[in-house]
Amino acid sequence: MALFRSLLSFFFCISLVTCIPLRPGVSFQSQSTLPILTLPYGSYRASSYRSSSDLYAAPPVGELRWAKPAPPSQNSTIQDGSYGPKCIQSAPNGINMVGLGNSAPAGAAINQFLGGIPLPVFSGGSEDCLFLDIYVPGKALKNPSIKLPVVVWIYGGGFLFGSKDTMTPDLPFYDGGGMIGQSNNGMIFVAINYRLGAFGFLAGSSVERDGLPNAGLHDQRAALQWVKDHIHLVGGDATQVTAMGESAGASSILHHIVAEGGSLDPLFSRAILQSPAFQPIWDRAGKVENTFQDFTTLAGCQGKGLTCLRAADSTALIKANNALNVKQAPGTFAIGPTPDGKFIRQLPGLELVLGKFWKLESLILSHVADEASLFVSGSIQTDAQFSGFLRQVFPNDTLTAGVNDKVEEAYPPVKGAKKPKYTTQSARMTEFTRDSCFTCHIRHLTEAFGDSKVWNMQYSVFPGQHATDLIPTFFSTAYTSDTFLDDLAMFFVPVLGALVAGISTAMQSYFASYITTGNPNTNRKLLNLPPAIRWDHPVSGRGEQITGVLDVGGWGMSTVSDDKNQRTPCDFWRGFAAAVTALGGYSPPGEAVPQSLVRVDGNPSRNYLGGNGNE
Repeated sequence: MALFRSLLSFFFCISLVTCIPLRPGVSFQSQSTLPILTLPYGSYRASSYRSSSDLYAAPPVGELRWAKPAPPSQNSTIQDGSYGPKCIQSAPNGINMVGLGNSAPAGAAINQFLGGIPLPVFSGGSEDCLFLDIYVPGKALKNPSIKLPVVVWIYGGGFLFGSKDTMTPDLPFYDGGGMIGQSNNGMIFVAINYRLGAFGFLAGSSVERDGLPNAGLHDQRAALQWVKDHIHLVGGDATQVTAMGESAGASSILHHIVAEGGSLDPLFSRAILQSPAFQPIWDRAGKVENTFQDFTTLAGCQGKGLTCLRAADSTALIKANNALNVKQAPGTFAIGPTPDGKFIRQLPGLELVLGKFWKLESLILSHVADEASLFVSGSIQTDAQFSGFLRQVFPNDTLTAGVNDKVEEAYPPVKGAKKPKYTTQSARMTEFTRDSCFTCHIRHLTEAFGDSKVWNMQYSVFPGQHATDLIPTFFSTAYTSDTFLDDLAMFFVPVLGALVAGISTAMQSYFASYITTGNPNTNRKLLNLPPAIRWDHPVSGRGEQITGVLDVGGWGMSTVSDDKNQRTPCDFWRGFAAAVTALGGYSPPGEAVPQSLVRVDGNPSRNYLGGNGNE
């Protein structure tokens, strides 16, 4: 704990609860006690990182289920962060745990067995989970007039699992200490929770009518509003807020950028998106509504709608949430951010091409070298099974309109072609999944904002799989463990640390420099192994490959052309989004994006409806 105590002298993790309206401010009862933050609704004593946990909205239970987050109730006691659970967790179905071996039938069978073993990271949690953590340099607590830049971290996990302090105290996710140290104690780090699974992302016509789709995104916005309203009390500058997230967290940021057709201030001015990932879901009155009805049946509320779900015991809802995910095709998701005709009008790529997005100062956009293999099911071994997978994932109208055929032309069969593009179904599935759910989001953002507003990165340190860039993002040599995983921690720091500490220092210096100055180069680490080379804007974000991309590799930094993010497939997926949105009648009136993929008859806005009446 000696290292940890020395770290605590530089910053405090303050346990908080976010809300709306004692005397606001920071006070010290004595020189030997941790500071107390007083807010209009309660007081919170800073805690050690080990015991931190933290609230920004009332528990979303009962009538607050599938509703906007509400302010916390008044609390006259000083809270110390000992309470603050993660949100209800659930496991994705069919994650690839055996790597390349997944392409063989035996490997697929082994993977199915391993995927059925319950893991603690996919379980537990509470509906009373809308908490946040703040890491504040001591100098800002003693002199809040300093006004430090702020970064708000939004975690990933497929919108099914994760939390503001995932795996802590066992492993250092998501500890803001590393980046704060790289900034020379010149920034504040905030990590937030948000509702997950069916609790946070149930959608469809019924939820639009009687509740609130995308409740998890509204939780995130409430936390960002808390930062805007209260961060000045701990020396933060509400005008210099950077949103940062990975995977589901990064794609959440993308959705905030296009919220209400880009007319709604996202409450941040810069953003760092690492591997923005989401499965396209759009059929609000069809497949999405069917998912809602399926969930009500699984929860014992068949035909009774949200009224029954709001009154249901949480145990029944948790079981239904888990059962919903088990029914999905391996590697796919039942829920996630969904167009609702108001807050999220349509799929983000369409808003970007229309120019309907909030014009941020700039963006950092990154992806890993191998985004998709974790989500590729080895159970798909034939062309016929690939076709069946498309039928299972996409609504029926995509099949009847010929959209599925266009997908199979873009990702051609393994058998029968004179010059086959793929030698295995796994290779085919990998490119399909990578393009449709991961890297093309970066391409579309790069094109929309323009080369001068973005910095692009590829993380290719072995194995370069999805989420492996989180290790250098949050690595800290000051980390120690006092839990049953001491042995793992002892391995993690000296052995893995020797491999990633240099890369981590470089990456964190880029991020910290961007958060504090708006440019990743200003305070990057030049005297480092490897050195943080100059990171320029892309040379061309509209060519077949984006050029001038920073590659973070095992042997150091270099500049490359990005072959994982090509224009042709990304143009296809934008056309796909335009086609399926118009086919379903979900295009905003007068704003259907042109496409040449399939013919669309009738009014492309006939089912748009205008969104949720509770907005």
